[in-house]
Amino acid sequence: MKKNLSSKLTFIFAVAFVAAMGSTAAIAQASNEAFWGNVPSVVGVWEQANVPMEYDCTTGEPLPGTPTVRVMQTFNVGGTGWIEDTAPVEGPYRSTGATVWKRTSKRGYTYTNRHYSFMPDNSFVFVVKQHSNLILSPNGNSFTENGQFELQTPDGTVIYTGCFRGTSTRLGL
Repeated sequence: MKKNLSSKLTFIFAVAFVAAMGSTAAIAQASNEAFWGNVPSVVGVWEQANVPMEYDCTTGEPLPGTPTVRVMQTFNVGGTGWIEDTAPVEGPYRSTGATVWKRTSKRGYTYTNRHYSFMPDNSFVFVVKQHSNLILSPNGNSFTENGQFELQTPDGTVIYTGCFRGTSTRLGL
């Protein structure tokens, strides 16, 4: 009887150990967000207001005569998003910018964005590719970013490159 009880207890402990290890593995496979704990995330809707459209990539100063724009950014759970802006060089002849993003540190993120530009007759003329790194503020209500963009013809030929930067504020209710 004691031997049978001992075997049952050993079996129960073995099952509990395997279950605990399985749970640990599941936790280890949790999302990147869980790794950072209770730290604000970039997920949400953001706006930049009255920022110069382009900066000198070397000095970081706005290019002379560059227009100011507004930028609306959305970062979704799962690493996707979109960007719209009021850049006057394309007017209404452009697509929404599709974004993919990832967290790179406790408050750091990187994203890439792409949109298409068209002529008034709807002919496809450019691909605009952007890549930016951003740092979320400690309270999670703003971020600063520094990025680069390139203008490509539909066949992928790069015809212009530039830089941008700005500070975004989280939109709330």
